[in-house]
Amino acid sequence: MDRLTEFETDFRCYYRPLTMYALRYTENIDDAEDIVQDAFVNTWHRLSEGSVIRNLKAYLYQTVRNGCMDYRKAPCCRDEMDEDRAEPEMSGEERIIRSERDAQLWTAIDRLPRERRRILLLAKRDGLTYQEIADELGLSIKTVEHQISAALKTLRSVVVKIYLFFFS
Repeated sequence: MDRLTEFETDFRCYYRPLTMYALRYTENIDDAEDIVQDAFVNTWHRLSEGSVIRNLKAYLYQTVRNGCMDYRKAPCCRDEMDEDRAEPEMSGEERIIRSERDAQLWTAIDRLPRERRRILLLAKRDGLTYQEIADELGLSIKTVEHQISAALKTLRSVVVKIYLFFFS
């Protein structure tokens, strides 16, 4: 496998977990994605220059963490961030585990059939009632209930696998 193909594979593997990790610091998906993309670009430049990175995963997480710390120090973001969040501070390892778990869950959501995913997101992300979803999509309430039930059943099986992966 050549260097570029290997890096592309690493990108696909780490992009989403790193973005979820950065999101915990930035609380803004666009900024989190920018930080992660910058980390990959900088890492690629270092590798292209001949630098050896022994543990790419650890290096990327540290690079993203540093990018997030710089983001939080920026004057434009300092006023926008709520430093007194209700969620207790997590250790770096806890943030990594949580971001990887979140990424796997979102990957599972992305793999749901298109309409089922849409209905689930309207209910859980957007907070619409089953009646509102049914009206918006021209479906019966029973269809909406069935689609959400099927989506949650699929996601529960994924959550069990994620739990077993991280804690067994």
